[in-house]
Amino acid sequence: MAAIGGLVAAAAALVFLMTYHVATLNTTELVRDKAELVIDRIEQRIRGHLEPATAGLGWLKAAIEARDMAPLDDPELPLMLSASLAAAPQISTVAFISDDLQVMRAFSARSGRSVRRDDWSDDPGIRRQVEAARDGLAARWGQFFVAEPVGETFLNLVVPVRRDGRFQGALIAALSIASFSDFLAAPEAGRRGTPFVLRGRDYVLAHPALVRGLAGLSDAHPLPGVAEIGDRALAALWDDDRLTGDENRLANGVTARVVEIDGRPVVFLYKAIADFDVEPWLIGTYLPLDEAAPQLARLRFLPWLGLAIVLAGLVVALLVGGAISRPIGRIAGAARRIRELDLDAVPSIPRTAFRELNEAGRALEEMVRGLRSFAIYVPRQLVRRLMRQGGAIESEPREVTVIFTDIVGFTNLAEDMPAADVAALLNRHFALIADCVEAEEGTIDKYIGDAVMAFWGAPEPVPDHAARACRAVRRIAVALRADNLERTAAGLPPIHVRIGIHSGMVVVGNIGAPTRMNYTVIGDVVNAAERLEMLCRECCGPDADIFALTSAVTAGAAAGAGIASRSLGRRALRGRHGDMEIFALDTD
Repeated sequence: MAAIGGLVAAAAALVFLMTYHVATLNTTELVRDKAELVIDRIEQRIRGHLEPATAGLGWLKAAIEARDMAPLDDPELPLMLSASLAAAPQISTVAFISDDLQVMRAFSARSGRSVRRDDWSDDPGIRRQVEAARDGLAARWGQFFVAEPVGETFLNLVVPVRRDGRFQGALIAALSIASFSDFLAAPEAGRRGTPFVLRGRDYVLAHPALVRGLAGLSDAHPLPGVAEIGDRALAALWDDDRLTGDENRLANGVTARVVEIDGRPVVFLYKAIADFDVEPWLIGTYLPLDEAAPQLARLRFLPWLGLAIVLAGLVVALLVGGAISRPIGRIAGAARRIRELDLDAVPSIPRTAFRELNEAGRALEEMVRGLRSFAIYVPRQLVRRLMRQGGAIESEPREVTVIFTDIVGFTNLAEDMPAADVAALLNRHFALIADCVEAEEGTIDKYIGDAVMAFWGAPEPVPDHAARACRAVRRIAVALRADNLERTAAGLPPIHVRIGIHSGMVVVGNIGAPTRMNYTVIGDVVNAAERLEMLCRECCGPDADIFALTSAVTAGAAAGAGIASRSLGRRALRGRHGDMEIFALDTD
């Protein structure tokens, strides 16, 4: 028995040593891959933040160059500037500056987007940027200026505009480094550490410390140095006296540098990108080494764990336990996904040597298939909200905002189309509407032909339901105009939409027969919203992509949230006694 025990112990030890060696290699590779993924994710976010602005100015440049009149004399220029600003909300200002420094600019204000014309001929900084644009050929980030008197630094994208080879002026998009820092510092699932962007090695372009601005900046000193923002770790990045070990060059241009701060090693991960600015940017993050690579710390305890396993003779028990626990863990994970109605993410249950686990896995998979078939007919978002409330859902009075949307001239549009094409058109349109409604936490009630009914304020009370509904309509306007551009480019007629919006008391709850219930809202507010949608045909022009009418109640509530509308006077609504004041919602 002793010989057999020794042989088993020796075999187990040999297997453990081989496993430990492979685990060390795999863990090291995993840590390196994780570091590269972290930096790649930061780079993707930065590019996703800046490249839409570059693309937007490229579109604007092409649009201006394709027109025949002088840009500042073009009556469409304000609209094009506003559209470009709307397409890239991270940008503070979009401006066209002529060769003689006359400016037309669209900018974001508290009350919304505004357009104005200015004379900047006495601004030497603007003159330098226009002269640089005259000599340049491509768009480039990297021009900086400090807005007085607040002392806020803006990063500029400058694009030259030429027509028939003659310089017409420059397009400029301004991005606040405070908002850039706020975007970079925004929480993200699975991310740890402090992100940063440096211009070169010495100046900070984005960092959480810059979200609220920094005093002492000027045109001569627009960016703070690494030692000027109060971050002791970042200030020590290039201090070789604090460096522990050598810099490690990872894949994809990523560098790892470990610096000691207060006796604790801190790892910096960064990468240089050179296609935004004439000066390379260093994008990166830093965090304590033990938080960056906890796998290495766990790996140091593995030999002791292996020795205990060999001495205790629990190898077989651990293998059997693992063979049981893994399928159970997958079943539990699948059950959690089902509880959250995340049916598309439910993993498959692998077969095991245990009959009972296989039966449980098959039963769970059959249940998921049934739920998937059922779920396409039930709004999952609504079901989640009802589940959070718990208990039976009784009908009750509730103040809500209801919208009705309708496609203008859908009958004429669809009469010559095959049924499959009509279904595809409606599905695409309904998906566009639903995305905008759900983005403002609204609930799609029903689809009626080519119309959509949605509401805010139930099942969960929403104090700003009117503002959310109006913001959703604005989202629909932006999405619809973008979709119409694609349709026009494909030779298809644009889609025009009318929308009615009204707020007030309704009855909300489960309405229907005991065997078939529908969670919906009923009341005069619903009828009024539908009548407002129908009234749109008398108030809007035939070429409007979208036109929305709202009641005075909704317009007043939305105005408190900075959403503008204009009164069209009092009108009678079909099927209602008396008249009511109506408003046209500003969808720009």
